[in-house]
Formats: sequence, structure tokens, C-alpha cells
Amino acid sequence: MLARLQDRHISLTDAAGQSVDDQFLELAGVLGEAIDADAAVVDGVWTAQPFIGNGQELRRRAQALVEEGLVDKPPDPTELETRRAFVAVDLVELDGASLREIPYAERRRLLESVMQESGRVRISPAVRVPVQPWLDAWRSNGFAFYMAKHVNSRYHPGEVAEDWLVLRAKADRTPAPRRRLFGRRSTTVDPSE
Repeated sequence: MLARLQDRHISLTDAAGQSVDDQFLELAGVLGEAIDADAAVVDGVWTAQPFIGNGQELRRRAQALVEEGLVDKPPDPTELETRRAFVAVDLVELDGASLREIPYAERRRLLESVMQESGRVRISPAVRVPVQPWLDAWRSNGFAFYMAKHVNSRYHPGEVAEDWLVLRAKADRTPAPRRRLFGRRSTTVDPSE
């Protein structure tokens, strides 16, 4: 979702551009304290993921609800986690200036300068290859995918840019194709390894 700070007020929109202010009053309060700017637009996710510790355990709890006959199908494991956090993934505007044409590495630096991290507000981790240890850790925490962005990529509202790559963190038995991650002088990542 996008969080827009203007005049110390936070407004929130979902991926479809629809206002979700009424559904996320708690998030607006959390972000109002966390963004240190006069105006900003932050792209992020309101999630339980940073807290789950053991994603396997939450999946077992979800399945137990089915086995006990309390629900027909297992709920999303993150619904069983009541502690939530906003994970900021990108900075789109700062103090009235669009950052869409600024390279990701610079947007990331600016994001880190305006977001005050806490238990309720996180900045998504930026990692470099090799990524396998990170994939293993994210997999064990229940994450299903991650996004790789080229350090020079621009922000494209509402779409995955050509130089972004969505990789599965989940291991499966079918071999995944090797994909180029960083252009001409690329490093390849096989998410199934």
C-alpha cells in the first residue's frame, strides 16, 4: 500500500489505488509517528511477517483449527498473528518532490533517513548476493517471495519494473529457471537451490 503523509495526516491507498484509511486506523497512527518529513509517500506492506519468528508454527496452528472443526479451511497464518508492523519498501515522494526517476539506491538512502524504525515500523532488508542464506532465513519465517531491485532502477507506480525480479523464497521440487538479476554484468540466482 501507499502511505501519504501531508500536514501530519496519513492517508492510505491499496494496490488498486482505493482509500483504505477506515480499515487501517492503527497503521495511520503508527506511521504518523515514524515518518520524519513534512510530506512523503512511502510504498510498503502492513504485515505480521516481521514478528512470526517461526512461520511453520503459525501454519500448524492454522491447520489445527481445521482439524478441530472450528473452520472449514485454514486461515492465512498471518491472520493468527495479532502484532502488526509496516514494512517500508520504497520512497516515492519526499517533501513534494517526486523520486520516481531517482535510482533505487538513492531512494533507499532517503527512505532510511526519513523512516524511524521501531518494532512497529521496519525497512525491508537490502541484501547483496549471495542471497541463499537470506532465502533460507526468509523461508523459515514463512515468507513466500522477495523482490530484487536493481540499484539503478526507477519507480514505476502500480507495476513491477523490467529491472525488478520477483523470486520465490519457497523451495519446491521443480527446478526453477536461472534468472538474470543485475543486467549485463549479471549475477544469476536460482531460487530453488
